[in-house]
Amino acid sequence: MTPDSRRPGWRAWLGLAVLTLPLLMAATDMTVLFMALPRIAADLAPGSTQMLWILHVGDFLAVGLALTMGRLVSRAGARRLLLAGVAVYGLASLAAAYAPGPEALIALRAVLGMAAATFMPAVIAMLRAMFPDPRRFSVAIAVIMSAFSAGMAIGPPLAGAVLEHFWWGAVFLANVPAAVVLLSSAPLLPALRGEAAGRVDMVSALLSMGAIVAVIFGLQEIADAQATGSGGAVWPYAAPVAAGVALGAVFVRRQLRVADPLVDLRLFTFPAFSVSMGAMLLMLMAYGGSDMLFTQHLQAVLGLPPGRAGLLMIAPAAASIAGGLAAPVLIRWVRPAFVMAGGLAVAAAGAGGIALLAGQAGAPVLVGLVTLIALALGPLFPLSTNLAVGTAPPRQAGSAAAVGDVAGGFGQAMSLAVLGTISAVVYRRSLEASTPEGVPEDTLDSAGESIGGAVTAAGELGGGTGRALLEASQAAFTTSLQAGYGFGAVVMAATALLVAWKLRHVLLDDGSDDGSGEEAVSGEGSGEDGAGKEAAAVGGGAGG
Repeated sequence: MTPDSRRPGWRAWLGLAVLTLPLLMAATDMTVLFMALPRIAADLAPGSTQMLWILHVGDFLAVGLALTMGRLVSRAGARRLLLAGVAVYGLASLAAAYAPGPEALIALRAVLGMAAATFMPAVIAMLRAMFPDPRRFSVAIAVIMSAFSAGMAIGPPLAGAVLEHFWWGAVFLANVPAAVVLLSSAPLLPALRGEAAGRVDMVSALLSMGAIVAVIFGLQEIADAQATGSGGAVWPYAAPVAAGVALGAVFVRRQLRVADPLVDLRLFTFPAFSVSMGAMLLMLMAYGGSDMLFTQHLQAVLGLPPGRAGLLMIAPAAASIAGGLAAPVLIRWVRPAFVMAGGLAVAAAGAGGIALLAGQAGAPVLVGLVTLIALALGPLFPLSTNLAVGTAPPRQAGSAAAVGDVAGGFGQAMSLAVLGTISAVVYRRSLEASTPEGVPEDTLDSAGESIGGAVTAAGELGGGTGRALLEASQAAFTTSLQAGYGFGAVVMAATALLVAWKLRHVLLDDGSDDGSGEEAVSGEGSGEDGAGKEAAAVGGGAGG
């Protein structure tokens, strides 16, 4: 196939614009819900456990079903699966807007999560068909990943504008016109044929979902228990983590034995696949929960109102989009390993700067450092996805993208558990070490649960003792923020070294031969018989 014959036409570029819509919907939903929670709590009166399930059940199922949906892409066809998922997502969003109670909203959030699990595998599989030229495929991946970042950025201001004039359910209605536009634009998308042979192994599907949901549920509950200072309540949630690990081991064993596995585990033998997925997981573990700490610091410690804090966070969101779009340009001159490793190193330096300066720097300096981190990490998402999908043969593009979803979900959950635990423990211990005299024990317990609880407790206490408690809690939270960012800096620096070493020989095929003798990552010509025929086609093997 010559480069000219692989040049995409106008339908492909319009199709790319259409394919940004499901990612925008899913990403926006992640952030608008946080803004709507106070209204939901006032109207539906959910219990604390129900509130957690409203927040997390969609994420649990989206990640838990990702591998199954990745396999269904090759079985049912990418366009058919995406259109079905978008139709269900739109209808569930419409129903969620009018949910009569917390139970109904939890059920509808679960449906939204299951529908969202179809998005990334189907989108990536269609992009492989629409953009066979690797260089333009890199551009398409960057656009898709940037659309996800854009969705997360516009979520808070969109929700704020909607909630100012309408009821909480209106935040879900924005998905309905987007779903209608995508469904009506279906002719622009390639009608990829599903496989006539093979089936989806339901035992493997149940094992994968059980393993992923159990581990992520356990990790998030451990993080919640640490954040509230419940101490011994952490240990019951080690059981689902252990059960998930056991189910995962059974899943891996089954994939090595069945004739038609849900995921071809031989893909993990290629550094281009395994290291890029590991880098995404480690990066999110190091930094995924930092925004939660940082926005609290802006409001509770630096005293910024929520509206101004939200506006300031637009800068790092825009930087993340810019960094993602820069990825296909950067790899024209620099190898993917060094783009990714350089970004991780710069991000580690930015996180280290926050760890050192948070105690004395104001909002402009800290927001500038967070923006630098977002810009530096921006290329990592499209490049890691590109490397992973480029390693897989075309029929496994959906499964490769699904593995990326799982890696991202695990990274985010581990960040909430590990980084959240570190910051919570440091905060409580620092506060206990500097508690002013005259603070009642129950007030101190409330202040130790969170910085928000400390602000409320200090206000109720009043007087000089209240001011002293507020200052002590602010200093303790600053220390916890520094500990969290210090942890992230160490992990990102170590990940940068890993990526630079293990992927140093990997190139993304640009359709040309540079005469170096090093082979490029590309699914082109790799065959349809699985990863066993990839060894000669994937340059990642040289980097081991």
